[in-house]
Parts: sequence; C-alpha cells; structure tokens
Amino acid sequence: MDAQSLLEAVDTTELTYEATALVAWEIGAVSNAEDVAQFMYQGGPFPPQTSAKKVPPVEDRRPEKKYWQFVKQEMHAFLCTDDKRYRELWRQINALQKKSTTALVGVIATFLGASIGAPATLLAGFVAVCLYAAVKLGKEAYCSYVAQRLA
Repeated sequence: MDAQSLLEAVDTTELTYEATALVAWEIGAVSNAEDVAQFMYQGGPFPPQTSAKKVPPVEDRRPEKKYWQFVKQEMHAFLCTDDKRYRELWRQINALQKKSTTALVGVIATFLGASIGAPATLLAGFVAVCLYAAVKLGKEAYCSYVAQRLA
C-alpha cells in the first residue's frame, strides 16, 4: 500500500468520530487543518459544540500544542516522503485484515506515540485531522500545504 491507496481507503465520516472538531470544517466554520487543530489543543478556542454547554470547562484538559506540531510534521514525513522510519508502520498497515479508518488511525497514532512516549489516544485526533486534510485536499496539495507550514 502507498499513501494514495491509504487515503482512498479512508472514510472521512469515521475521522469525524476520532476528531469531532472536524465537523467545523465540514460545516464551513473553518477551512483548513490548522483551524481545526486549534480547537483540539490547549490555549486554542473551544470548538463550536462547546457553546451548547452552559458552563465552559474550568480546566483546559486538551493536549499541548506541541503534540499537534509533532503529528503534523510526522504525518507529512509519513505520507509525503519515502522516509525509512515508516517502513514498519507501512508493514503494520498492510497487515491489517480490515482496513477500517478507526483501525488505521489507531495504528498510526500508536506508532507515532511510541516514538515520543505519548499515548495513542492523545495523538489520534491529530492524526485524524491530518488524514482528513489529505483526503479533502488531495495528497499532493496536502504535502505542499504542510511543507510550507513546516518551513
């Protein structure tokens, strides 16, 4: 499997279950991955669905922004380059019997989390945002977009 085949196998509806903030992109409240991700990390605005609650959270328990930066950088290397560090991850993805989107997000988040000692649950939403952006924009446009943001 290659990056394009992986993206073709992704179900964007399942991605919104992994990262509910993606709904903001779907309804046009935001227009890119950066704007979605800011709803998911500490210090960013709370997502639109939070306004339905009577009291905003007292403590911001979202992950730190550094995790978004890490996932964004690693997902670019994973999807847009032939970096040898990801051969094992590609092997794991190819070994999946049923390539559900939830399983793909889990495998990718686990692999990335192992490299920095972070739990997959902390990174899964950010992985989902990157995959959603790559599907929505197309692989080449996504790679170009992220490369500009990383420079």
